[in-house]
Amino acid sequence: MKRGAARADVFSPWMRRLVLGILFVSCCGVVFGLFWGARFAIPQAGETDSLGGGPIGHRAFAETLERAGMHVLQMRSDRYETASSPMLFIEPRPEARVEGRLHQLRDVLIDRDRAGVRSMVVLPKWSFQVGLVMDGAVNPVTPERLGRVVEAIDYVGDASAARVTLQEGESRDVLEGILGSFAVDVPQLQTFATPPALSTVLLESARGAVVVELANGIVVVSDPDLIHSYNFHRADHAALAFSLVQRLGGDTVIIDETFHGHGAVLSLKEALGQFPAVLVLIHVLAVFMLVLMLGSKRFGPPEVDAGYGAGPEEAIAVAASVLADGQAIGRLAYNYVVEVLGDLHRQLGLPDGASIDARAQRIDTAAEQRRVPPVATKLLQEARAQADGKQAAEAWKIARAAHGFRSRMLGTKVGKGASG
Repeated sequence: MKRGAARADVFSPWMRRLVLGILFVSCCGVVFGLFWGARFAIPQAGETDSLGGGPIGHRAFAETLERAGMHVLQMRSDRYETASSPMLFIEPRPEARVEGRLHQLRDVLIDRDRAGVRSMVVLPKWSFQVGLVMDGAVNPVTPERLGRVVEAIDYVGDASAARVTLQEGESRDVLEGILGSFAVDVPQLQTFATPPALSTVLLESARGAVVVELANGIVVVSDPDLIHSYNFHRADHAALAFSLVQRLGGDTVIIDETFHGHGAVLSLKEALGQFPAVLVLIHVLAVFMLVLMLGSKRFGPPEVDAGYGAGPEEAIAVAASVLADGQAIGRLAYNYVVEVLGDLHRQLGLPDGASIDARAQRIDTAAEQRRVPPVATKLLQEARAQADGKQAAEAWKIARAAHGFRSRMLGTKVGKGASG
């Protein structure tokens, strides 16, 4: 325990009540956040999200469909059995993990096919570097990822026969087929050089098929630049997108976000190291420190205050406190010099004087006889001059000199730091 402290606890009783109140509110907040916090958390779309506002997002696509009278919903869970409307899988990954459960795109498409609901898949095309450092590099997706997506959607025919190619240069072309005729303007048009087996070509250019319908009913778009926000306003892309959605039937479409990268990632480092989840760590550490301090004790036993005995020490302490209370430092020093000289006059047994000045002169005479520098009169004059002053250093200097003169006259030893 810290010396001089009367209590062993670090916190006072009122502070302990405050800390306990903070802990109670904190626990209630954590419980509320775990059970009901998701209702107040709106997922923020990033640059690569399907409904993101970035150039490679598809917000323009969704808003155009809404203006045309369609209902556009967003899917960020794995409850695919509840989605009875046509679903769009835009640039999906072949698998996704949601709340610890791994889902395969192939299995989801098969289940939707068995349930009799339509699906449309837009193949991935570009690989963008996402993170804090952006070097501007944009590369085509790897053949492995593209091949796995094609295999997932073509679970009826022979996926190995399908071949997707990326044309060189700017592609201003016309797509023609069952859906109609549409002008397109995309960089490096991605086409099916060899469409999947048993598929129906809905739109194609001179260099390959762009929109096909598989035997299982899935509509596949080979080039996502046709619906990217940065490119959606060019050529006939909006009309083409609306025709694709009409092909699926109904007035409602669902854009899947789970296979687009919003599946839960089972990594504490990634989950708790990002905002706002990092606030949970800060909160836990703060609560831990409060709990630690709440139960902490100081080292060592408490120091017991020494009481004054019934004797000269108590009388001196009481008298000094009474004399010093409310007095200016200069007046206090003057009174001290007067008391010292009066006491010294009595101790030496000198004849009584009419005034303190006369006593000081007799003390100086006695000092000369004892071969002690006679400074009694000088000290009295200096103290009287500082009686109305506020210079503490000068007042303390006079008081120490008076105490030293008294000690020399009485033959007592002056201790270090003695103040009378």
